[in-house]
Amino acid sequence: MSEKFPEATRFRLSRRRALQGAAGLGIGSLLGSRADTALRPRSAFAASDPTRLVAASGADAVTLDPHVSFDGQSPLLWRAVYETLAKYKGDSLEIVPHLAESFDITPDGLTYTFKIRPNVTFSDGTPFDAAAARASIERQIGVKQGIAYVFDPMASLDTPDPMTVVIKLKSYADGFFSAFASEYSPYMISPKAIKDNEQGGDLAQGWLRDHMVGTGPFMLDNYAQSQQAAFSRNPNYWQGWSGNHPQKALVAYVKEPSTERLMLEKDQVDIALYLPEDTVEELDGESGITVTNVPSFNQYYLVFPCKNGPTADKKVRQALSYGFDYKTFIDSNLRGHAKQARGPLPSTFVGFDPNVTQYTYDPAKAKQMLAEAGHPNGGFTIKYTYETGYQWKRPLGELFQANMADLGVTVDIQELSPSAWAALLSNPDTADHAFGLVWWPSLKTPYDYLFSLFATAAQGTAGYNWGYYSSKAYDDLINQAWGEADETKRMALYGKAQQLLVDDAPALYVFERNYRLPMRDDVKGFVFNGFYIETLDWYALSKG
Repeated sequence: MSEKFPEATRFRLSRRRALQGAAGLGIGSLLGSRADTALRPRSAFAASDPTRLVAASGADAVTLDPHVSFDGQSPLLWRAVYETLAKYKGDSLEIVPHLAESFDITPDGLTYTFKIRPNVTFSDGTPFDAAAARASIERQIGVKQGIAYVFDPMASLDTPDPMTVVIKLKSYADGFFSAFASEYSPYMISPKAIKDNEQGGDLAQGWLRDHMVGTGPFMLDNYAQSQQAAFSRNPNYWQGWSGNHPQKALVAYVKEPSTERLMLEKDQVDIALYLPEDTVEELDGESGITVTNVPSFNQYYLVFPCKNGPTADKKVRQALSYGFDYKTFIDSNLRGHAKQARGPLPSTFVGFDPNVTQYTYDPAKAKQMLAEAGHPNGGFTIKYTYETGYQWKRPLGELFQANMADLGVTVDIQELSPSAWAALLSNPDTADHAFGLVWWPSLKTPYDYLFSLFATAAQGTAGYNWGYYSSKAYDDLINQAWGEADETKRMALYGKAQQLLVDDAPALYVFERNYRLPMRDDVKGFVFNGFYIETLDWYALSKG
């Protein structure tokens, strides 16, 4: 196995995943922070207007630049303006052409040819062609952020004619093609906008933080971070405007979940994102509101500190895995709209191995294993930390605390701001805390989960392995799988890696959750795909 895979991780950013239960990270100051002010009529964007689509979000976008972030909130805005060469079809895992009218992949998985769709322009009038596509891909690589790491195996990027892009790889890389359909993709940005607004070689990163020029259905009218983003139709959009599509769209950032809920109930917003689970459950069944209930790729974990302390011992981690009451958490806190995870991958995802071992709640076995590990009566303390506003993590910690008390283990729960939480855990010198985590995929490969959360090379700021688990045998398995072109062999390697993670127990594999999104029942055209979590296909939606 070559060293290209650890090298690629240098460009991987930690994903600040708002879906970790976030509600209330945004500040809806434009609308008012109190329910009475937020519910005043807003004539410019009244949700009752059938030509306008209004989404409320309890979590802020980080940036309007789609090439520099892996955060969970910003794609909601990106997808209104920016488009990708390919996309996932409906609710499936099938990748189909989009800005590319066709694509071809050689049998060895080393050469990718995209035929660019003709008669597409950016909203600033710049033609979209092979040169423009190349410019966006090169910018994605050049900023060394977001999904740039995926392109590390690339050998060449050519445009043999004005409407063709050819990419050749040095070696096979599992999931490479799916980057072009990802929520975190080299989105197509106007090369003119990049060139005109570049400052000191920054590839226009400063300007694109709060400006947008794409080929998509909408154009950005105004943006005030933590307040709102307003969009209007791109009159020259290549798919046209026949049929029932919104004329304008608005994302309003609302700090208080209670305010966001009232706005949905009062028909002042059409869709409400990032509401806490209990609020979503209370909305389900209300007149005029529908709540989705579909399987997703969201996998939830309670991660152990694996570098120091009692949980550095695999036997202790295994014991604690038998000491947690998974069913109670799912039934009491999630009202059954989830199921216990079986290992590190969701059962709905490609490469999931249904034969891996699943821990069950068995306190007697947990106590026996703790005694065998030298802790016959527990007698140690685990620190558990979570972020303010991340609603599902507090009850997870509280049940963990109660279950561990039955084993004689003390759990101290600490609440921190999101930035302090990230700083604590991304520093190996201070990351001696257990914590809750959720993950969903960027790429259509098990490597997305297995590397990002558990690879040695993903520790600290290089990924999300903030439990600091490390196993050479595991790293070798996933890196070999990433570069294995034979699908049968590749999936067998991923299966071994999953079982190894279950055996080593660097985390509790707690649950996989259905996607629950409240919206007004007159919203039409919403189709959920687990690769586009907490985003909307703005063009496909309508009201009435």
